[in-house]
Amino acid sequence: MTNRILLFAGLLALIVFGGLQVASAAPERRVAVVVDASAASDPAVLAEAEAAVEAAGSAAQLRVPRTATEQLSVTHYFAAQGYRLVVGVGLDRDVAVAPVASKYPRTRFVATEPGQIARALAN
Repeated sequence: MTNRILLFAGLLALIVFGGLQVASAAPERRVAVVVDASAASDPAVLAEAEAAVEAAGSAAQLRVPRTATEQLSVTHYFAAQGYRLVVGVGLDRDVAVAPVASKYPRTRFVATEPGQIARALAN
């Protein structure tokens, strides 16, 4: 009887310990900032985006596409990779955001203005 109780207690401890390890290994929130090249031509906007991405951590990415087609490619890539938030500055909404947002409803797209990038990442 004692052996059964010890075995049961040991299995219970393994289950609890294993569950705690899985919970602590949860992935970071993956976010992206996509700044159109025309907006990024302003050094202050680019510096703001870089600082916001650095503050967001290692799971944050910054991209600066040059054309609307590149914008679409970048937003689609991040949504397909499971990023939860894509913050856009100066993006063509009809070309680069709307078609991707309808295909990937789990990815939230936020259009923001220069000076508001860090705030958009925080929400």
